[in-house]
Amino acid sequence: MTGAFGFGYALCQEMNNVLFNFKEQKRLLLYIINGISFMHMPMEEILRTSGDRLKEPYRAFASKIAERMGQRSGKALYEIWQDEVRLLQKSGQCPKAAAATLLRIGESFGCEGDKMQIDALRLIEAELADEIDNRTHENEDKEKLIRTLSVLAGLFCVVLFI
Repeated sequence: MTGAFGFGYALCQEMNNVLFNFKEQKRLLLYIINGISFMHMPMEEILRTSGDRLKEPYRAFASKIAERMGQRSGKALYEIWQDEVRLLQKSGQCPKAAAATLLRIGESFGCEGDKMQIDALRLIEAELADEIDNRTHENEDKEKLIRTLSVLAGLFCVVLFI
């Protein structure tokens, strides 16, 4: 019974992890948009200051990108962003769906002009907000179902072995 419950709990944790990643990405997006449009800060500084406000793994993600930008290696922000997203995904800290959104954010840094870049980021932010709402409602329903089924499976196994 404990094994069935543990399996159900692990599935629920995995769904909540994706939701957590989307919420942190939305926070990162809002910091970037505000830094560009209101504070007119360079991207390196935006990522450094926003990284201090985010939870892991996005704190380290933003800080690494800011650090690599400070090294002036000749790589564009888009390339640095892509490299760091791949490393984040390889380490298992970022689910596939969340990594795809991060890559889309990185693609928007190739836009010319602040206005176009802000518009692209706001579009991604709106889509991310919708995704968060949808997944929140979906997770509530699925969590109840998974927990109920895992308890029933556990009880079935107990009855079967008796």
